[in-house]
Amino acid sequence: MSTLRLPLREGAWWLHPAWTAMLATLPGLLAAWTIGDDRFREWWRTPKIFDDGKALIVLAFVGVFVVGCMLPSLARPVRATGIAVNARQRRILLLTGRSAAALTVVGYAVWLASAVSGGLSLADLGAVFALSPGSADAVKSELATIGGVTTLTQLGPLAMVCLFLDRRLGGRPHTAAFTVLTGLTLARVVLNSERLALMEVVLPILAVISTLRPGDGRRHHRWLWAGLPLLAPFALVTLFGTFEYVRSWSHYSTTMQIDYSEFVLRRLTGYYATAYNNSAIVVDEIGPGLVWPYYTVGFLWNFPGLSAVLTPESVLGFDPARVWPGLLWRFGNPEYNNTGGLLAPLADYGLAGGMVFWGATGLAIGACHRWMRSGEVRGLVLYPVLYVGLVDLARYFYWGEGRAFPSLVGAVLLALFLHRRRAPGENPAERT
Repeated sequence: MSTLRLPLREGAWWLHPAWTAMLATLPGLLAAWTIGDDRFREWWRTPKIFDDGKALIVLAFVGVFVVGCMLPSLARPVRATGIAVNARQRRILLLTGRSAAALTVVGYAVWLASAVSGGLSLADLGAVFALSPGSADAVKSELATIGGVTTLTQLGPLAMVCLFLDRRLGGRPHTAAFTVLTGLTLARVVLNSERLALMEVVLPILAVISTLRPGDGRRHHRWLWAGLPLLAPFALVTLFGTFEYVRSWSHYSTTMQIDYSEFVLRRLTGYYATAYNNSAIVVDEIGPGLVWPYYTVGFLWNFPGLSAVLTPESVLGFDPARVWPGLLWRFGNPEYNNTGGLLAPLADYGLAGGMVFWGATGLAIGACHRWMRSGEVRGLVLYPVLYVGLVDLARYFYWGEGRAFPSLVGAVLLALFLHRRRAPGENPAERT
């Protein structure tokens, strides 16, 4: 059979970028807006900089982003029951998945070899897993990244999506690849304190599973998928608490007179509330309206080769990355160093430019979601990779980060190779 069909699931309303953006940003905004300066200082050892004006700007940015996301579906509503994938597209998916997985493993191997040559030992690794105080920070200092090489590890999310789709299309189970990629990611999360690395692998697969209905005759419980966001807070607290126990509780348990559950809730809330607070510091002290964008195109300033020629000092007159630690010591807390995602365009382009930026970004992501829901395989490749940035929008402008660049560029190129134009008279539901 040359063409296979992947049936689409119904019920996952929250997968639409407009809903995801609101669910991901508004709770943290509410915390940052309503928690007072005294609690900011007591819980997170930072004064509160985020004020009513910044909160209203965030609401405006979220609003124009949501409108942009909705426009593609409102302009040309198309419903499809499945995504048809032909033999050529299956070969491309399989080749891309295997290549991306191989490059990911190579990146991790080079990264580990570099760390070992720099002094990392099995005893250091054992100390981390034994929860020895300070061991995680010591190992993290040994795991210095290598520009252009360890970046290969960021192809992991694209590899997972492609291999998972090949598996759903009747290909090999790829058990070994999934096991190796998942194991390397978990090791990175623990040893390098990168929870984001786990999200980069899990969220794209979650987006694919939430989009595709099982094709083996199993019942499709639409109500279960519709209610899945109710479980998200419990999953977030559990996951965060598990990794935070290794990362910081061994230190804070000796200095704070609170139980672990309260510690987890305060610290989790702090990651989001201080991200909004830090974004206000960035806008007040560095932006708004830089002469050249910095926070939304961070990958350019660290791109191998280009970064040696195009430096922030030569273009902006200073390096925000060098200024930022000093600002945190003066106005914030260096332990909570996320610069936030929603106000990044305000620092780069000013208020009017930020509104245009978020409207255009919402339009682009909404189009990718519409492609996916209207039966186009290019949307099924692009949207899951973009979904990572949606979920963590309050803490990072992920899409502009150097770590996002490999998977995003790979997904765009793959979508171009997979896409074919609709033939005259062809049903949109059959289009790929």
